[in-house]
Amino acid sequence: MTKKGGLYRGLNALLPPDTQSGVKDIPINNIRQNPRQPRMLFDETALEELAISIREHGIIQPLIVSEMGEGLYELIAGERRWRASRKAQLTHVPVIIRETTPQELLELALIENVQRADLNPLEEAQAYQNLKDDFNLTDSEIAQRVGKNNRVTIANTRRLLNLPEPAREAILSNTISAGHGRALLKLETPEQQLAALAVLTTEDMSVRDAEHLSDIAKEYNGNIDYAIATLRQRRGSRSNKSQTKTDRKTAKQSPVALSDDDQQVTREMERILGAPVRLLRSDSKLQVTIEFYTDEQLQAFFDLIGNA
Repeated sequence: MTKKGGLYRGLNALLPPDTQSGVKDIPINNIRQNPRQPRMLFDETALEELAISIREHGIIQPLIVSEMGEGLYELIAGERRWRASRKAQLTHVPVIIRETTPQELLELALIENVQRADLNPLEEAQAYQNLKDDFNLTDSEIAQRVGKNNRVTIANTRRLLNLPEPAREAILSNTISAGHGRALLKLETPEQQLAALAVLTTEDMSVRDAEHLSDIAKEYNGNIDYAIATLRQRRGSRSNKSQTKTDRKTAKQSPVALSDDDQQVTREMERILGAPVRLLRSDSKLQVTIEFYTDEQLQAFFDLIGNA
């Protein structure tokens, strides 16, 4: 899916067109990894598939590197292609060489991954935090540099780092989504968050369920056990009612399974808005549900669509 707008403007600002003309081949063994690469996980199956494509067609898009001296280069953008090229046993790869500051090194790697929707939300959160800690950037400045629409998106993503480690690992492994993580953040203590996490993962709860769980716990002074029992009861009641309706009549509009494009759109909307997004298709309509937690998020959404 083609991505438009802010992200491309962000990358173009850091990589002007005139730097893209000087492509040269260099030994792949002379390239070193970017120590500020925000991406922590690489899908080995996807790398193997990319390696097969590179063996057959070569590298279509050059890597971006900076000179380290003594014939060595540091990778700025294109680590997946670099890794796959090594698997394909290439000896030389096409690169664009440019000078960068440490801040630009991190920004370029981050922008490339965000444009391709390659980053897990936790990886993205850590990259934003690195920009804030290492270069004293505000959330607004980070949003401007990486092509996001507002600071709220950056702040909401960074908040995922406040979760206890098991919850962060669950997001990193895609066991739960960023929406689940933001729901857990509404709980006041790590103990409550971990208890809720256990239920979310074992009972395959939706983001909406996670939100309801947090809301019930907050309403009853953090009584997470009561909240879990109440939510289970409500879910069971909904399930029974739904089954009764189905038995009475055949639904006129059957849900349609989401395509890969639909799922990617959902993930991108969650990434841009910093809020859980649900997309439902039927034979005759498409329904999109966006959940906001604060008035500030809602206002940011209005500002976003108002400037579209």
